[in-house]
Amino acid sequence: MKTVNKIAFMLVILQLTLMLDVVSAEETHKRESCRVCGMYIDRYQKSAAELVLKDGTMEHTCGVACMLREVEDAGGLSAFKSVKVHDWVSGELVDAQTATYVLGSEVIPDMVPNYIAFAKREEAEAFAAKQGGEVIDFNIAYDDVSPVGTTAPFRIRTAVTPGKGNFSAGMVYGYTEKDDLKIGSNGVDPNSFIHGNVAQPRAPKEMQVQQQALTLNYSPTDNLALFMNVPWFEKRMSVLTQATPGRFGETVDNTNGIGDISLEGRYNLWRSTRWDKFASILLGTSLPTGQFNAARDATTGLISQAPGLQLGKGTATFTGGLLYSQRWKDFWLHTTALYNVSPENSDKFAFGDVASAGLALHYTPNYNLMVGIEMDASYSEKNQDRGNKIGNSGGTVTNLAFVSDYRFLNALGGNFKLRGSIGLPIYEDLNSQKARNARGQFEQVQLGNGFFGNLSVIWTFRAAPDY
Repeated sequence: MKTVNKIAFMLVILQLTLMLDVVSAEETHKRESCRVCGMYIDRYQKSAAELVLKDGTMEHTCGVACMLREVEDAGGLSAFKSVKVHDWVSGELVDAQTATYVLGSEVIPDMVPNYIAFAKREEAEAFAAKQGGEVIDFNIAYDDVSPVGTTAPFRIRTAVTPGKGNFSAGMVYGYTEKDDLKIGSNGVDPNSFIHGNVAQPRAPKEMQVQQQALTLNYSPTDNLALFMNVPWFEKRMSVLTQATPGRFGETVDNTNGIGDISLEGRYNLWRSTRWDKFASILLGTSLPTGQFNAARDATTGLISQAPGLQLGKGTATFTGGLLYSQRWKDFWLHTTALYNVSPENSDKFAFGDVASAGLALHYTPNYNLMVGIEMDASYSEKNQDRGNKIGNSGGTVTNLAFVSDYRFLNALGGNFKLRGSIGLPIYEDLNSQKARNARGQFEQVQLGNGFFGNLSVIWTFRAAPDY
């Protein structure tokens, strides 16, 4: 993407942020929202909690989970004059410390974990016998609650499904650069590589991929979460050429347009009553909305445009796998194992299938901030053109990334997060292929190394369930 487009994209995000600050300021005087998650209090009267500070100032949270997070953030109950919760049966306010709670039932009235308060223990036990869950007191709930109900990894997926009615929308900007040749696991400078071999007709020098995307998440049930990614790519590749021995040049190829739209569904197979362990299955597909340039070289008969410059794969692809997430108080662990199948398209070209695995460890010191480290590894099979495997495609890549997100604004009945990541490949073993021409033997290779990063703004909202 050109520099002017980058600046325009960032200005849009800045303008959106400033507009939302104004909206949030206006909402403060019109409609009370939960300070922790941003949801409107009037939609959660059955689960809302009331906190009175030492100076008499009164605040409300949408439910018990957010109340516990605010109490923990303030250093404990001693920071408040009183903290009260609504009894699920009578609707009356009762002291939070003397109330009994049911955690992990089939009912999710506000946020996760789903603590539900009762004035009488016998009523909590009767509710748990019918709806499931664990009966606990305030001290157990306070010691167990996490600052964030779940975290969202960047390059992998979470096994946590957030509850029926949860919706989020995001604007994403991503950048990837590859600037070194990889022959197996060895890195080679492109200029040195082509200058050192008189038979080498060409070699890629650098590739830049910039992506803007709209992402949407929606949970139609408590156990199912749906995801859509609509990307727009701008790609640039420079290639070093040697038309005759000792005469070198450089060509640049650009392409831009909409990419393949991704659709995914995560179904939660199992979770613990404490909301600290989750196992889910992921199924997904991509729609062939991105252009596949099928023009072929007149001499070789092969697809002319490099696979990395293609905007789409020319056919639907299919993904399946397992997800597991686990929490230890302020830490979240996310793991994934996925397999992606790319069938042959109508132009008899097939991108290689990809097996991947990922690991993310996130730390949440409070309900506004997450910092973490993530690692993902993938093995890609070779691409095929008319049934013939392409030697300089496929291989193994392991990436390491540092990630963070910050909840910077509550508005519109939800909250906005600024998310970012930056990383690089820490190990690559990419396929290459030897060939021969009239000047001798040369090698067809792939680009690797470099770095990647992204920046996004995400708005999250949950429609109040009807209980």
